[in-house]
Amino acid sequence: MKKLIATILTLSMIAAVTACGSDAAETTVAETEETVIETSETTEETVAIPDINNNQLFEDMQSGGSFCFIGDSITAGTATDGIPWYQPLTAFITGEIMNVSIPGWTSIHLTEIAAEVPQADYYVIAIGINDVLYIDQPLGAASSEEFIDNFQILNDALTTTSPDASLYYIAPWPFLNFPDEAYETRDIFANAMKDWCDLDEHRYFIDPSETILSVLSEVDTSVYMWNDYHPNAPEGVNLYSYAVLQQASYQ
Repeated sequence: MKKLIATILTLSMIAAVTACGSDAAETTVAETEETVIETSETTEETVAIPDINNNQLFEDMQSGGSFCFIGDSITAGTATDGIPWYQPLTAFITGEIMNVSIPGWTSIHLTEIAAEVPQADYYVIAIGINDVLYIDQPLGAASSEEFIDNFQILNDALTTTSPDASLYYIAPWPFLNFPDEAYETRDIFANAMKDWCDLDEHRYFIDPSETILSVLSEVDTSVYMWNDYHPNAPEGVNLYSYAVLQQASYQ
């Protein structure tokens, strides 16, 4: 519950600064560095809000450079009336923001559109959940090796278009109420992505699943989820954005 309390308060902060604009965001987030929250369960234990602005991603968002978010329905905002998972982060991004996303996309689709992605200073790629959930269908990668091969094609195209760009790869998003094999596949794909990202200093790996699932385990999942694999809005996208920033701080 301590994690939940800290997370809820931080998500509320993100939602508030999104409405206020980037200047307010920068001030408000900085103030969380020393914040300590006392839980209602005990007066002896405390938990600090993670320093979510102490990471390379947040620094890049403040740089004035352009951001291109690439993804599937969660990036397109299909289940949230067009609100993408990263909407709360836009308060912190001081440069141009682009969105390249289509519902249902898998890593295979990335290979088909790689050369068409616009130039940007920073790319945030969140593709993989459809590869995992439909691995037994010819929609996405049939193995972690093929999954990484597809991302390498995208990576090569993006670095050709934008040679100095930094690329943030988000592990396949979490999901609920699927067979155990699906969770095992997600972890295999995520670990393969991490190992691949570690090979290049311009690639950054972020896996927000632990944070997201930790929060969902404490509440009725409908508070944050539209269904078993789409966040709702505004609570769900706040959670996803927070989780990405938090896990970026642990890299």
